[in-house]
Amino acid sequence: MRMRAHILFPFDLGLELDFTGKDAEEIFKQVSSRKSAEVRFDDEAFLDGAVSTQIYKFGVGTIEISFDLDADLAQAARISCFTENLQVGKMPIVKYCQSHVDGVIQRASKFADYRYEKRLEEADLLPVFVIGESLQKEDGEPIHVSEAFIRRHRKELYGIVAGEPRYEDLSEFVLERGKLQNYGYYEDEMILIERFGAVVYSREATTMLNLIKIAYSQYWSLKSYNFILDRELDDAQHALEHLPPYYKFWLIPSQYQRFSAEAMDFGRDKLAIVESLYSVGPTIPRIDADWHLRTLYASIRKVFTIEELYRMVDTKLERIEQSYNSAREFLSTNFFILLDIIFFVSLAWSVIDTILLLKISSR
Repeated sequence: MRMRAHILFPFDLGLELDFTGKDAEEIFKQVSSRKSAEVRFDDEAFLDGAVSTQIYKFGVGTIEISFDLDADLAQAARISCFTENLQVGKMPIVKYCQSHVDGVIQRASKFADYRYEKRLEEADLLPVFVIGESLQKEDGEPIHVSEAFIRRHRKELYGIVAGEPRYEDLSEFVLERGKLQNYGYYEDEMILIERFGAVVYSREATTMLNLIKIAYSQYWSLKSYNFILDRELDDAQHALEHLPPYYKFWLIPSQYQRFSAEAMDFGRDKLAIVESLYSVGPTIPRIDADWHLRTLYASIRKVFTIEELYRMVDTKLERIEQSYNSAREFLSTNFFILLDIIFFVSLAWSVIDTILLLKISSR
């Protein structure tokens, strides 16, 4: 079976981008496309290898390595389950991609309108297999060839999209409970996608692949925001645990100034994140205007739990803001308590001083 494999390697740029000129309204920009070094898996070389790189407005880059293969679905499942064993030239695929990340970030920097102090550096791969030949109808099969094809090869297909190496041993219970969902819009279309892989058979395969790449990049963007906010939350909670009590009054002004500066830094991060989430996150005009694309895009977003990640980011933003507000309120309250104590001590001293002066003068 003729297929083209597309291996996606997303990475956090640590930037928010703002494209200019004719690309101002685009959600991504392709920064390079070229033939790759030889791609191999288990000593088998694949033809027509290519590598391309895209950068997205919401601060994610994607390196895509693609190659042709003429193999059965069992071989595709092995590649999907052990994608990290692919070799590009003489390098493992992950190291090959990581070796290009710094160069891409440097090229993307000219479009940056905001930079984060930290960057998510995890590595992940998503294999997408685009079937390039017709699914032949066999005797006794229904007209909807894609559905019959899925039933006939459900174990291999499950192995591809779920990244399950022992797909041949899966029980009927697992196969029924985690039943493969075909998101194809047309009867002769097959689009299977889960968190760890995808299989596409469609006359609009290029468009389907682009939808998957956009949704996967948004997923990675939300992962990077959660990473940044987890660090912010840890810092805020650590600082809350070490606030100075009122009797260490000499520490209060410097701590208040520190919290104000950190709150302002967080405020800038929050503005950049919120702008990214709500300017390119919920809808993309070109997709939203097409019923077919909108339906498929919504389904792919559910696969990557994008709405849940949105809510998680919103919750963390609120918690961090509340932490900084609580810290400043605590310091302000202690500072005013200190002022009250000083005032009453001063008042008491004045009263005592006055009484002493009166006693001295009466003598």
